[in-house]
Amino acid sequence: MSHIVEWAKIYWDELKEPLGFKSVKPPDATTLSRTLAKIPLSDLQKALTALFRVLLAGENNLTVAVDRKTSKQFHQADGNVIHMLNLFVHDFNLTLAQYSTKEGKTNEENCLRQHAQDFFESYPFVQLLTGDAAFTTRPLLQVLEDLGKDYLFCVKKNQPTVLESLEQSFAEQDWNQPSAEVKVEKKRGTLLPTRLPSTREMRSMSAKRGTCRTVGR
Repeated sequence: MSHIVEWAKIYWDELKEPLGFKSVKPPDATTLSRTLAKIPLSDLQKALTALFRVLLAGENNLTVAVDRKTSKQFHQADGNVIHMLNLFVHDFNLTLAQYSTKEGKTNEENCLRQHAQDFFESYPFVQLLTGDAAFTTRPLLQVLEDLGKDYLFCVKKNQPTVLESLEQSFAEQDWNQPSAEVKVEKKRGTLLPTRLPSTREMRSMSAKRGTCRTVGR
């Protein structure tokens, strides 16, 4: 809260009238905390979502980075630290949503999967999610594909099955013969795909080995 107060002090001359204040300085951190504690979390989330939709009106195909953040100042009732899943728009320096992962780092993918539909219904102009290897799982990627969204997640060597599928899929694609579905651009002397193969394309690429390994859209 102290950071909010410090920010408000800088812009208080512009903020106080629209917010209905007559004081020469903004409320302190304690006052803000006590006031917000009386507001149901769901109501606060709805208000922020409505505000963000107005701020981002007219935007399309935004990219959102998803990552886990740990609170260093607050703890849960059992004394454990609070882990939050953070969805952030770098182009606007704006956090669109935060969700509690409860069990911690191992629950990141499941948390995103549970909230994906609500998130994209709230922010339909978001098209691409980026994240680390924790989110590269078949169930989550299938949810994103069913929602018509794109993703760019990392793959590590400790995910050998997924890594092997990616290597095989790209190796079997003839980049010298670009089709209407997979276009290729030349950059610095290297042929690069303008997009990753879809899940269905990867299924087709892997079919000859009798396996189905879904790794991306």
